Amino acid sequence: MLHAAVAALSLVAAAGAASATSGRRADPDAMREALRARGERFSSARAISHYLQARSFLQAGEPEKAAEHLRLAVVYDDESPELRVSLAEALAVLGRLEAAEAEARRAVELAGDGPAAAEAHLLLGRIGAARRRPEEAVRALREAIRVETALAGEGEGPDPRPWRLLAAVLLDAGDEPSAARVLEELALLLPEDSEGFRELGRALLERDEPARAERHLRRAVAIDRRDVEAHRMLAEVHEALRREPEAKDDLLAILRVAPDDGPALLGLGRLAVRRGEPGQAAEWFHRYLRASRPAADAHVAVAFEWLDGGRGEEALAAVRAGVKDVGPEPRLRFAEGIALQELRRFGESVEPLSQVRPEAAEVFGPARLALADALSRLGRHAEAERALQGPIEAEPGDVRLATMRATVLARAGRHAEAVAFLRRAVAERERAAKDEGLPELHAALGESLLRAGRPAEAISTLQGALERRPGDEGLLYALGSAYERAGQPDAAIAQMRALLAVHPDHAEAMNFVGYTLAERGLRLDEAERLVRRALELKPRAGHVLDSLGWVLFRRGDFRGAVEHLERADALTGPDSTILEHLGDAYRAASRPADAARAYGRALESFAQEEGAEGAGKRRAVLERKLREVGGRKRR
Repeated sequence: MLHAAVAALSLVAAAGAASATSGRRADPDAMREALRARGERFSSARAISHYLQARSFLQAGEPEKAAEHLRLAVVYDDESPELRVSLAEALAVLGRLEAAEAEARRAVELAGDGPAAAEAHLLLGRIGAARRRPEEAVRALREAIRVETALAGEGEGPDPRPWRLLAAVLLDAGDEPSAARVLEELALLLPEDSEGFRELGRALLERDEPARAERHLRRAVAIDRRDVEAHRMLAEVHEALRREPEAKDDLLAILRVAPDDGPALLGLGRLAVRRGEPGQAAEWFHRYLRASRPAADAHVAVAFEWLDGGRGEEALAAVRAGVKDVGPEPRLRFAEGIALQELRRFGESVEPLSQVRPEAAEVFGPARLALADALSRLGRHAEAERALQGPIEAEPGDVRLATMRATVLARAGRHAEAVAFLRRAVAERERAAKDEGLPELHAALGESLLRAGRPAEAISTLQGALERRPGDEGLLYALGSAYERAGQPDAAIAQMRALLAVHPDHAEAMNFVGYTLAERGLRLDEAERLVRRALELKPRAGHVLDSLGWVLFRRGDFRGAVEHLERADALTGPDSTILEHLGDAYRAASRPADAARAYGRALESFAQEEGAEGAGKRRAVLERKLREVGGRKRR
């Protein structure tokens, strides 16, 4: 009942403001009329005065003082159901649910079937939901609905909140059809009220159930075509379901209502990037930048949309346009460094990343991580360690910093230090009983052991970690990778299949199995099916495109291999493995000049990549292939 409980608590917290939305208790004049509603008797002026002071304290964010004045108001008029409800709401805001419930029940006794009774029943429903007592909540909310429906029959507009909260409670109880029926009942009374269906869709979307959310969000926009938030969530649903044309239609529907809606313009640009339409994306991003303030935020957002789409050149251009527009804002310098690293221009990335200072707390840590990565790739290991020193001292428990320090040590050839450092980090977390980050540390420890040439220890370490967390996908993947690097391809494939049994949509595991089968020339039909499914899940992943190109190469489809490998190269930037595969495909397709260029670029890229097992042998193979197609090594 998480959603209903959270919804109930938020409604309780907003009780003072929410009361105004009902149209019956919106202001002091309305309160005076309500206090006079029981015949000829007029309420005490002191009760009214304390009520008005309570409202002032609520608006000032001082609920304790508000509750005290409402207690005094009740003292001066103890038969006012309206004052009892107001006191109950204030007590609920303070978390005093038992006292709030008592005041609300007294209000029900005093109010009969009047407006205050509906308010009191609604509050009792909120309290029941917050206490995770759905039966109590449902009873109280149905009573509130009964009173509201009767009042609507007398010509007074109903307050929709009881229907909405009842739908949330029923949804959390697992009764989605009843939740929808409750909202359809509300639609008969308020034909233009789409909020209930929108919030039902939001709850399901937050649970990562987009397919179920879609129906309710469609109902919301059918009720109100101008419900921008429902259209926005519907676009999110369709993106999650990989139905991008429908997501585009949803965002265009928002622009028909609000032509300068920033998130919609940004989303349309993102979809164009994913479709491989950079010109269209640039137009949408231009409109977004014109409509957005502050400008720095907008430039950063555009840059990262290009980066997420694997378009490093466009991201770099967007960043530099932002710097020209708003100056060297720290987030833009960070984005510039990341864009340069995406393009494997590690040396150039050092300068912008170095310019990000500790005052820019939002990006300082990530910038130092990226800076250390670049410096260590360039062989400047001491500088890389210094880049990490300050952040590690400030956040000694940060797992990302710890794993990067181990990587820096390993790249410097200090494998024993890297292993010892990670073992200490694991032991400290285990002593402190901190599970968060432990799988990542174990995976990093396994990687360090592999780099140190100790594959048996790496496998043993990862197996031990998995005994404690048997379903952790990161550890399952790390163990499969360790088997492969230890020269046990059959065990590696079996491990990745075990991962897919637990996490059937794990794109990286599918890609691993497909590529490994292709590399060994085995079960190529299955290999292609797995890699194509991984590509559906990660349509702009260069390494997955590389795998598909290699599968096609192994099948003898050299034209298809060239097409996919060229796309992988365009997305990923210079990568020695992809370029070697591309050279092989060009060579098989009788394009020796193109093959020579690809092999030459592979050798250049190889110099920028960190050392891996068999680096000397790989370089020799590339040089031999370059000679065989009549090319020369580039200086």
